[in-house]
Amino acid sequence: MNKKSIGWALHWLVRMAAFVMLMPYAGAKLVLMQMGRPDFPELLITLGEKSPMGLLWTFMGFSPVVQFLAGLAEFVAAVLVLFRRTAWLGGLIGFVDLAVVWLLNMTFDVPVKIPAAIQALLYLLVLAPWLPRLWRFVAGRSVEAVDAPRAITNEKVHRVTRFFPALALVVSLGAAGFAVATNVPKALDREGTELSGLYAVAGGDIEAAPELSDDQRWAAIAFGSIDGPAAGSFHWVEDAETPEGSFHGFVALRRASGSLQEGFYTLNGDRVTIQLTAPMTDDGYNAAPRGPVVETREFTWLASEGTIELAPAGGEAFVLTPSELGTTLLDRPFTWVSKPFNR
Repeated sequence: MNKKSIGWALHWLVRMAAFVMLMPYAGAKLVLMQMGRPDFPELLITLGEKSPMGLLWTFMGFSPVVQFLAGLAEFVAAVLVLFRRTAWLGGLIGFVDLAVVWLLNMTFDVPVKIPAAIQALLYLLVLAPWLPRLWRFVAGRSVEAVDAPRAITNEKVHRVTRFFPALALVVSLGAAGFAVATNVPKALDREGTELSGLYAVAGGDIEAAPELSDDQRWAAIAFGSIDGPAAGSFHWVEDAETPEGSFHGFVALRRASGSLQEGFYTLNGDRVTIQLTAPMTDDGYNAAPRGPVVETREFTWLASEGTIELAPAGGEAFVLTPSELGTTLLDRPFTWVSKPFNR
């Protein structure tokens, strides 16, 4: 082997590393699982309470099409670098795509800044042998063919390894197709339960406090529409037991004092169990419900005449009224032409 052959062998290793590192991110976006979709409990988090990363995740998750296309671009780039004849195009698409990802990670304080930079560099290295030709093409000059020898020069070994790109492509397409078929319908389904939604709260069995900052009465509550165990969410909570029931989803509670608590709710017939974690703070720990659970309450619920009543045992019922204004972000329909609605 000469220096040129060794160089192309190293180039093959870079291509395979680029493929392996990017595919998990591409697959997660394709099935709408990396950023998810905004749900009712997230509507109770104000813009000022959002972290930069949370704002980016909400932005990307708001449009399933944008998230899917971002994953598709990464998927196409990763697949193209598997083959010698298309590696340059995969390197170009992957570098541009991951440069944007790295920029977003830097400006929205996403922790994986260095991995994104490494991946962008890998795709730039994949593209590197073709950069002079690409520049001459853009400049309108003649472009000669690139003589890229096989990375595996041993004929016996090559007989086996030559099928690796095609096999990797088939496996990737099969895994992506299975993941899309099984996860995208769940991610797009917002029917949830009869409780799913955002509500203003009146009544209840909690006494008003002399100081508003200490008032623990309920002001607003949001019940999620996505089954928590299906999304693998309950493992975040420390020492929490999941009650028996037909549905387990996220819940968020805003108290009169202004404090915000997140947690889970479980439906079991006309019974609902609400588990709340500690109030949200700026320490970055309980930005999502992780625990421990600090309060568990059980209610009998009843829907009647546009409201929902949560009746505790031996106490005054909480009356929940749907908040139309609070769900504008999720309910705003798509229109080709409309008056500006920028809020």
